[in-house]
Amino acid sequence: MALQPRNVARGRLRRIGPGASALVLAACWPGAGPGAAPPGGTGPELKIPEAVATHDDGRRPVGTLYQTYLGLVERGWQLDVIAESQPAGTAAALPIIALRTERSGPAVWVLSGIHGEEPAGPNAVAVAIAELAALGERLPVVLLPLCNPQGYARNWRYLNMPVYSEVEEGHSVGDSSHLLPDPADPARPRAAAASSPEAEALTAYVLRTAARYPPLLSIDLHEDDLLAAGYVYSQGELGAGDPLAATAVQVLTEHGIPIQLEGTTRFDEAIEGGVIGPVADSSIDELLSAREVLVGGSRRPGPAARTVLVFETPASELGLEQRVAAHAALLRRLAERIETPQENEP
Repeated sequence: MALQPRNVARGRLRRIGPGASALVLAACWPGAGPGAAPPGGTGPELKIPEAVATHDDGRRPVGTLYQTYLGLVERGWQLDVIAESQPAGTAAALPIIALRTERSGPAVWVLSGIHGEEPAGPNAVAVAIAELAALGERLPVVLLPLCNPQGYARNWRYLNMPVYSEVEEGHSVGDSSHLLPDPADPARPRAAAASSPEAEALTAYVLRTAARYPPLLSIDLHEDDLLAAGYVYSQGELGAGDPLAATAVQVLTEHGIPIQLEGTTRFDEAIEGGVIGPVADSSIDELLSAREVLVGGSRRPGPAARTVLVFETPASELGLEQRVAAHAALLRRLAERIETPQENEP
């Protein structure tokens, strides 16, 4: 059964006194159907554990990240709790959250932390939180800052395993194969069901929220220990020719991130100027760019984001501080470059 989304009321964040071990928020409980409106009425309090041990490589503790992200609530943003994640082997549930501006409409989406062993993105969102708040004053924004909190806390890529494997299936929180048409048979999805409750809840949230915040632009921050040089995936309709993708390559280069400008990835994907055009990888990024999805066996219009950028930067040879700085610079530069929907039309 899918974990049901929950909406946390604005402006009701408080601490539980000295030495508290959790953040407490008053929660609201919406209906679960696609396109459900924001709820009314207050539900039980939500506790966010602060004492959960976080992998010690210089990344911010998971509780500290939540505290930073929740600063947007005090700026008028809405907080949604998409799922309580507690895969096998973990001691306490951690919420997968989203924050969105009160103003809806064509929106900028920002995602990070899909893979838990890629800490630069979630930390960069915390570093650039003021710039994201400022962007939210100009445009509607949906922020999913820590999509895999359990993976982040224990440095596991997936919910069920720590590293990528070519022989064993990792359960990614962003797996969208159950909603995307099978290229061999577009009337059927690529998988009969979501790979995990977290993936089911996260992808359902994307479809539901995209109805009120249609993604104009989506940014997803990633890293890769197996890369010597990075690149940018451009999943949207402009593909490798998207000017924002070229801006991203420039920013990463300026911050000392090696970029592979040509050739192919280890998955045999062509690279042009550091950018890879649309690929079918069943990711949440492909879902955000999809013009059609399958829900309950029925075809429906997809989010159809015009620009979907996924940044893959090398991690093994670069320090975390440099990687975080580069990702934060990406967020800041792109926030400066993103125009209103009217100005962004060709």
